[in-house]
Amino acid sequence: MADEEQGQIVVARAEFIDDVAKFMEGQLVDTVIDGLNEQHRKFKMVDSQFIQRKARLMTKLPEIQKALDIVTALLAKSGSPDGVVIDYELAESVYAKTKVSNVRSVNLWLGADVMVEYSLEEAKELLGENLRNCKVNLSTVEADLEVIKDNMTTLEVSISRVWNYDVERRRAGGAITAKPE
Repeated sequence: MADEEQGQIVVARAEFIDDVAKFMEGQLVDTVIDGLNEQHRKFKMVDSQFIQRKARLMTKLPEIQKALDIVTALLAKSGSPDGVVIDYELAESVYAKTKVSNVRSVNLWLGADVMVEYSLEEAKELLGENLRNCKVNLSTVEADLEVIKDNMTTLEVSISRVWNYDVERRRAGGAITAKPE
């Protein structure tokens, strides 16, 4: 089985069985179908992991964009003598207003209960880089999902071809008879 590199992962490539009779020489049908089903289960597990990863990235993307927009707005208003009135979220669906002036820094959550203070310029640069990385990771995950789905389809077709080969072989040998009339 060859390996196919797509993005950051290496996925074992599912081989299409072109000549089923040649492929099945010296092998038991049940053993081959069990092996193909096992490969299919592995691809389904990897597929579900990537779907979860995609969901996490899709959640992060608007959060990063929102933070970047706020920092950009603060940078634009930083020279204003009047200050800026900001609505900020206290809790889910609970907002408060405040007037801020002379803002030079912001605190950003980095994760794992870590908050770091950055200057507005550093925060904009960091959030911009995080946004670019999130978009790249999202496109990589989507490309990886395409490869995984293609491999799952190839395995499903291979399972069907081996099954049909076995049915035809049994019919030809008399093991399976047509329905009585």
